[in-house]
Amino acid sequence: MALEFSWYLPLAAGSQPASTPGQWIQLAQAVEYAGLDALWIPADSRTVDSLGVAAALCAHTRQLRLHVGVPPQVMLPAALAATLQSLQSISGQRISVHLPDGERGSLHSAFGEWLNRDQRNERVGEFLHLLTRLLAPGAAPLDHQGRYFQLEQGGLGLRPLPAPPLILDASQSSELIAEHAQVCQLAGAHPDELAREVQRLRALQPALRFALPLGLILRDSEAQAWDAAGQSAQASDAGTQPMADRQVRPLFAEHATLRRDEIHPQLWRPYRDRPLTLVGDPPQVAARLQQLHDLGIDQVIIHGEPAVAEVLRFAEQVLPLLRARGLHHKAAHHER
Repeated sequence: MALEFSWYLPLAAGSQPASTPGQWIQLAQAVEYAGLDALWIPADSRTVDSLGVAAALCAHTRQLRLHVGVPPQVMLPAALAATLQSLQSISGQRISVHLPDGERGSLHSAFGEWLNRDQRNERVGEFLHLLTRLLAPGAAPLDHQGRYFQLEQGGLGLRPLPAPPLILDASQSSELIAEHAQVCQLAGAHPDELAREVQRLRALQPALRFALPLGLILRDSEAQAWDAAGQSAQASDAGTQPMADRQVRPLFAEHATLRRDEIHPQLWRPYRDRPLTLVGDPPQVAARLQQLHDLGIDQVIIHGEPAVAEVLRFAEQVLPLLRARGLHHKAAHHER
C-alpha cells in the first residue's frame, strides 16, 4: 500500500490564532494542487471550531481529503454523527474524524469534564459505541440507556452515507482502538519503538492503519537543513517556547550540538511538546520515509512552516523520489 501524506493546518499558536480563513484556504488549495492526499485539521481547547473550518474548506477543494479533529468532550455522539454526515454529504465523502485522547493537554478539564481516568475511558467507550452505530450505513433510530448517555430515537435525519474513517490515538485504550478505529495515530519515537507499537496493535486489529506526525526541515543539502534546524532552535529558545520547556543552547549552535537530540539519523526531537522532526536533504528525507513505511506507517502528518512554501518544496523535491520507488501515487492537479 502506498504511503499517504497529510499536511497539518496550524490553527493556533499558544492561545492565539496562527492563521486566518484566507490562509486556511490558500494552504488547502496548495496541498491539493501539490498532489498530497489530505489536510489535517486539529482541534483542542485553543483552536477555532475544526468542524466549521472543514465545512468552509469543502467549498474550496475538490478531491483533498479532510481529517477533522473533534474532542469527544465537545459534542454529544448523536449531534456529532449528524454533523459528520452533513460534512460527508457536502464534501463528496472526503471526511475522516480524529477523536483525540483527552488526557493529552488536559482537554477534558478545558471542556468542563471532571471525570477520573477510569470514568473517562468508560465514557469514551460508550461514546464510540454510539457514534459507530449511528454512522453505520442504514442505521435505524436508536434508543439507548447508558451510564453517560441516554438516547430516544437518536439518529433522526441520518442518511445512508458511508461512515467516515475513525482515527484514535495510540495512547487510548487498545481495546477501543481495535474495536472502533480504522487509523491509529502514533506518538513520535525511535523507529524500533514504532515498529513494536505497530506490531502490538496489528496483533489486535490486522486491518488497522497507522499515522505518524512529523515536523519537516527540508533543504537542498544536509548542512543547510541542519542550519535551518539551528535557526528554528534559536527562535524557540528566544521566547516562543514556554519558560518551563526551554532548553539552553549556544546562540549559534553547532551541528554536533543540535544532533545530540537526533534519536535516529534525520529524526530530531529537541522538544517534548512538538512532533518528531525529519531533517535532511531530499534523498535523505525520502529514504527515512521509506524506512518508516517499511515499519508499518501508512500515513505521515507533516508539520512545516512557512506552510505553503514547504508544501511546494516537499512536492517538488521529495514526492517524485517516492513515486519512483512506488511509495506514493500521483494525484491530479486542479486548475483554480
